[in-house]
Amino acid sequence: MQRRSSNRDFSAYNVAQQARPVRPLARRAGELAAERSRTDGPATAVELGCGIGVEARFLAESGFTVHTVDGDASVERPMAALSVQLPIHHTSVDLAQLRELPPADLLLSCATLPFVPQPAFGALWSGMRAALRPCGILAVDLFGDRDGWAGTDGTYLSHGDVEGLLDGLEILELTEEERDGRSFSGPKHWHTFRVIARRP
Repeated sequence: MQRRSSNRDFSAYNVAQQARPVRPLARRAGELAAERSRTDGPATAVELGCGIGVEARFLAESGFTVHTVDGDASVERPMAALSVQLPIHHTSVDLAQLRELPPADLLLSCATLPFVPQPAFGALWSGMRAALRPCGILAVDLFGDRDGWAGTDGTYLSHGDVEGLLDGLEILELTEEERDGRSFSGPKHWHTFRVIARRP
């Protein structure tokens, strides 16, 4: 079955993010990753779907060396500006085409992974898990199979699917939420999973 496209405008969305606060997922994950001090240099954070760099700036200012990845060309200029000021290294690539990630003490992806087409999601997830250092923190938002966008290009998961993705990791938080609300493009039914896990 062919999945329909949702025609989301990420460039407009990213521009609109400039004034928003740091997402709670990034704050909590940063705290957990910082609890494990490194003796060989600063901890490394990898953010997939960095947008305009709100969370990347927060992590860099918190002492992490940050590697960011985003497929939207409109974020290249603001990320380049941030990279001059802070230890942030940006790569422009579609996450569905991403083949390698640097070793990470923290791997963060806020509300981005659901937009990776399902055929590419498994390989990306495997790469993410492989990049996690021992005791590394994985912090991601995922969308459920009852989300209003389910059926469009992307990856939408059941609770069992999410548990399967986390097999072998220590689950620190797995919060499922379902509600009616709004998205950047208008009214939407949300079905989401907030995940924080640690590699043993």
